[in-house]
Amino acid sequence: MTLNGKNIVITGSGRGIGKSIAIACAKLGANIGLTSRTIEELNDTKKEIEVLGTNVKVIVKPADITKYGEVENIFKEFHNELGLLNGVIANAGYSRMSTTHEFYPEKFSEIIDVNILGVFNTFKAAYPYLKKDDKNAKARFIITGSAAYTNPMPKFAAYTASKYATIGMQKSLAAEYKKENITFNQILPTMVDTRLLRGRKAGDGNKAPSVMDPSDLTDYYIFLLSDDSNRVNDELIFSSDFQEIQKIISEAPAEKRENIDVVMEYLEEKAPKVYNNVRKLKKLVQYLMDKVN
Repeated sequence: MTLNGKNIVITGSGRGIGKSIAIACAKLGANIGLTSRTIEELNDTKKEIEVLGTNVKVIVKPADITKYGEVENIFKEFHNELGLLNGVIANAGYSRMSTTHEFYPEKFSEIIDVNILGVFNTFKAAYPYLKKDDKNAKARFIITGSAAYTNPMPKFAAYTASKYATIGMQKSLAAEYKKENITFNQILPTMVDTRLLRGRKAGDGNKAPSVMDPSDLTDYYIFLLSDDSNRVNDELIFSSDFQEIQKIISEAPAEKRENIDVVMEYLEEKAPKVYNNVRKLKKLVQYLMDKVN
């Protein structure tokens, strides 16, 4: 799989999931626009890409995702330096844990602003520069959501509410822009070893086995940015579903792994609920199956 020559902008790309996505995309030949509030972290991500020796363009533009004027300016600059954008990943996120009746209203508002307004600001600012002129190579707008959408957590009312909201926003955008060459999809991970979950302990090597590494998610973003996903639209990709699928495939008898059609039949038999969630994502299952094999 290649992203050679594609121009991808990723918010929240100074660390965690965003940083991991940026490095993975650059390895596959994409030019990268990096943005977050912290210039030092963005420069660290840029340096890690540069040492790969892939000779892709890496543009760094710090901004506060909640301030539209700043976001509008950086997308103008990304376009000026990279050209039209093939993909934009609205990845910036924020959370705090607290008993709800004791939660500071300004902190609740801050979480909502980053996780909801930030997605809106990203799309609005990116829209004029998305490459929308080819139905066979549609522009991709990808949101980093959360499994909190289906598994609400106590003491995370603001975060959980924001992740429900991005689902509604995606569905509205997909309906509104269905006649334009843009796809909208969302990846909903379970717990990931980032500062959002573990604070400054993130990446210390002491995470629980159930906690994912940021790099465990990059396959989903790469697939959605690839030519294979051109017709995938308004889908929710739950990492837990695909973790189960990979386990089922790895343990399946050889005759049940002969081809994707056989795999899908076997999956329907073994895990009907998961099958129902992913039946429209056959090409992603194929991609992951190829990696297992």
